[in-house]
Amino acid sequence: MKDKVTIRDIAGFCPEEAVWKMMADVSAFLLKEGAGYVLTPDAIVVDGRMFMVEKGNEAQNEFLAPEQHDNRPADGNQMVWSLGAVAYYAATGHVVFGGHGGSYQCEHPSVALPTLPKGLQSLTPVLQKCLSYTPDERISMMELNALSLKGLAACGQRQRKKCVEIAKEQKKTVKTIGEKWPEEMIEQ
Repeated sequence: MKDKVTIRDIAGFCPEEAVWKMMADVSAFLLKEGAGYVLTPDAIVVDGRMFMVEKGNEAQNEFLAPEQHDNRPADGNQMVWSLGAVAYYAATGHVVFGGHGGSYQCEHPSVALPTLPKGLQSLTPVLQKCLSYTPDERISMMELNALSLKGLAACGQRQRKKCVEIAKEQKKTVKTIGEKWPEEMIEQ
């Protein structure tokens, strides 16, 4: 039995808030630690309420940037692409570009960037900035971290607002016993 939970284990079951949190945690970790890490669904571990990156994982072609063709350490732009691909996988359970990842994008540079389904669509613009074919058009790791923290905060605000609206709606629907019982009770 495995003692750790990875993104591969929860892929396709992650709510929007979890994907934002994963991107925020991993990008902050990479900004602090630097290069030398390989981002795959098996390398990102859920540790309580945090996402951590483990070293020593082998690269998987589906999560390598289109310009990354060997096992050399990835630079910042390539790490951003890989993190975007892992985030897409976490959200949907599918590898980008029909399961082919960056190699497909390398062969088809004008392929449409992926979109996310309803409920996760606020992640789409950020993931598309991560998965841009041209490295110079990708956002930086610092920008990704800032956008992820902003998205996480917005997600939390939407959830709190929704809870308040539900509570108000419940107060409106509470009826007295007389209102619940439409006909009068008549003694016979």
